Amino acid sequence: MNQISDWKSFLLPYELAVGGFIIKLEAIKKEYILKGERSPIEIVSGRVKALASILEKAERLNIQITKIPEEIFDIAGIRVTCKYIEDVYEVFELLCSRKDVEVFLIKDYIKNPKPSGYRSLHVIAKYNVETIEGQVPINIEFQIRTHAMHLWASAEHSLKYKYFRNIPEPVKERLVKVAEVAASLDEEMTKIKEAVEATEVEYSRGGEYSLDDLEIFPGNIKKW
Repeated sequence: MNQISDWKSFLLPYELAVGGFIIKLEAIKKEYILKGERSPIEIVSGRVKALASILEKAERLNIQITKIPEEIFDIAGIRVTCKYIEDVYEVFELLCSRKDVEVFLIKDYIKNPKPSGYRSLHVIAKYNVETIEGQVPINIEFQIRTHAMHLWASAEHSLKYKYFRNIPEPVKERLVKVAEVAASLDEEMTKIKEAVEATEVEYSRGGEYSLDDLEIFPGNIKKW
């Protein structure tokens, strides 16, 4: 796999998996809306890790090139953004109930945040991609998080690249404090949701979406 043509062939199944799962999850969202129920899925996006990032990670973790398919789990990544923390776990249950994926690793950084303050639920699964040459087994990572978690993670990600993974300590300390604020926001949003449901003023028939939101086409696919 030292030739670019080989890498393109290697990455193709991951690209097919990401594109396919974005459409599948958008279809689940549409199904909720058409049934008049609130969807736990707000935004779906995905990406295939860039070759440079794959090689950098392999070098950083001392992974041999031949071991990359088995030992780097996030080459194919799907991100699902939700409104509420309970929605995160509902999406998780939806993934676990699917017959086309085999979940084998769960990293719950919501219940056990990273020291940096990072919060998200990572679900890693095995998935068989259908190609013209038959099935190709790959690993695929699902990141499920709330909007507040995503805002924090996006800011931290940008800072990591700005400082080449060496974020200054004062900035790290401020990030931890902001993570606490984001966690408080999620807790308050949950309380608001519970209050709304208690007074039976929850949205009905998916009224927060327009009919245009129900269209699912490859051109609508979001990348991160």
